Amino acid sequence: MSALPPNVDAVPPGVPPQPPHWPGQAPSPRESRGVSFFIAIFLGILLVASGGLNVLLLLVSVGSIAGAGLGADADGVAFDEVHIAGERGAELKVLQIGVRGAIAEGASPLLGAAGGTVSQLKRALRRAADDDVVGVLLYIDSPGGGVTDSDICYKLVREFRRKHPEKPVLALFGDLAASGGYYIAVAAERIVARRTTITGSIGVIMSSWNFAELAKRHGVDQIAIKSDRTPFKDMLSPTRAMTGEEKDMLTSIVDELFDQFVTVVDEGRDNLDRQGVLKAANGGVYTAAQAKALGLVDEIGDDDAALAWFAEKLGEPFAIVEPRRRASLGDLLFGAVTARQGGDPVTALLHQSTGPRFLYFWEGGR
Repeated sequence: MSALPPNVDAVPPGVPPQPPHWPGQAPSPRESRGVSFFIAIFLGILLVASGGLNVLLLLVSVGSIAGAGLGADADGVAFDEVHIAGERGAELKVLQIGVRGAIAEGASPLLGAAGGTVSQLKRALRRAADDDVVGVLLYIDSPGGGVTDSDICYKLVREFRRKHPEKPVLALFGDLAASGGYYIAVAAERIVARRTTITGSIGVIMSSWNFAELAKRHGVDQIAIKSDRTPFKDMLSPTRAMTGEEKDMLTSIVDELFDQFVTVVDEGRDNLDRQGVLKAANGGVYTAAQAKALGLVDEIGDDDAALAWFAEKLGEPFAIVEPRRRASLGDLLFGAVTARQGGDPVTALLHQSTGPRFLYFWEGGR
């Protein structure tokens, strides 16, 4: 047999011989890709991501500097003021405050997002207390919402009027101002409804599903461990029928909250006595013309009607402006909005708690 080449080991039969690695020769690329190679790739990705973040921060900074003169509120939330009507550039301003969608404060928003209805209204009314603001236009387009949230908003507007009686407050309705939306509106000095507005729905509701019969047919049962001293603890369980005593208990709460609604409207509408409010307070909704005939609104009009009323009240040039929250870094990075479940404020309203809620809410206005 012939001799093997130098430095080449014998190989088993059937295995192709490998080329020798001579001294000083670099290993093949496949052999060189160890841990260091992948660490380098990872660091490169981090470098690219860091560069993109720096560019984004630069853009946010430039935007903030460009609008720095437009101000920030007491919470440090930056805002712009968009001209709506009136004399553009006028020193005196009427602040338009929007109450749009379901009235719900919700959970804590992400990274400084706008917050719920109560937070937004508080923030806007603090701005309205400034010297350059001479009035407030409440723009309401809402089917209502939580009993407590609606009542807090109503009290905020009433307290603002008490502290600043020289600043007129008018409520202008959009497509819908029902239940809790109307509840807030009666805190204003005057109410204007568009001719296409649907309003009313004065009343309280609590909704719950019951699957007792379905559960029984399919052998499903809920086990509720409760004390004999708390027989109502599992009230409104979806897997058992409600008792008459439980229904009476909940109805008494609804009636009390309804009476509160009637009182609020009675106090807010100088042209109506309690009997007049009760005539309209059957839970039904009304067109603008019907609402005016019942005394629930003062005028059928639009933005021009609101503008004319403020012009008569103020007697000097003014602009109607609306504060619009400037997008924050959190908004740009994460799309932060009011924390909600299901993607819309109505779903958030109905599912903020672990069970049904008492609502000043028109379910047909979803």
